[in-house]
Amino acid sequence: MSRRATSRRYRVVARPQTRARRVRTAAAVVAVLILGGLAAASARHAASALSRARLSMPIASSMRGVSVEGVAEPFLSLTQAVVDAAPGSAGEKAEVLKARFPCVSDVSVRRPWGEQRATLTPVLRRAVAPVLRRGRAAGYLGDDGAVFGAPAGVFSFSGPAVDVAGAEAKELKILAREWPALCEVGALPAPLAVLSYRSTEDGWEARLEDGTTVLWGHLDWTKEKLARLSEAMIDARAKEPGALAADLRYFADGKVLLKPISLKPLGQIAAAGTRGGAR
Repeated sequence: MSRRATSRRYRVVARPQTRARRVRTAAAVVAVLILGGLAAASARHAASALSRARLSMPIASSMRGVSVEGVAEPFLSLTQAVVDAAPGSAGEKAEVLKARFPCVSDVSVRRPWGEQRATLTPVLRRAVAPVLRRGRAAGYLGDDGAVFGAPAGVFSFSGPAVDVAGAEAKELKILAREWPALCEVGALPAPLAVLSYRSTEDGWEARLEDGTTVLWGHLDWTKEKLARLSEAMIDARAKEPGALAADLRYFADGKVLLKPISLKPLGQIAAAGTRGGAR
């Protein structure tokens, strides 16, 4: 027998019945996978719809139908009174709370299935400082730079305030970012009493508890300004004790200007210039 004859290959052809059985099996597997995917999608949609329906179900008009928790008095009683007076479902009452109180950023709604009682938990904005407008109380500064109002007792501050009259939204956003550094203990030669906005050109002015005033300028170079201001104040007070007026508006040019606050004749009031941290 030749070598060519021994290497001949044979083709095996499945019978028609076998091929049909394989096709039916593959079709059944594909059908099961498709039906399983459709069932999972339907289950998710049904669960979502059920949750929305549960929150929108009418609640009895009883005063105890929806309760508020998670906030302290007197704000708790105030929000509960608003919820009791507001019509609608638990979700609708939550929207009323957010619209009525700008200090509330969100409201969590919790209602166990089958119970005619829901619980609302207000989530308060994070306030970083009390706000003034031309010396009058005007709410609070949020950590996002937004100014909002709040009923008495919601927030309690014993530190400095900011007077934002005339400041634009972008200035307030920068202020919220730099505020922790300005209020850090020991950051300034004396504790900060109030930071006031002056103008677009002059920026901000800081008044310290010892009577010192600082024309801060724009809220940039904050850490460098704090460090150089403390050094310059120590040197200046060694020569002229008492309150000083500082000007940091030209810090980027390498200048920190100081002068004593007194009733001395103009010729005796010296202005000292020291090098800043400009790069």
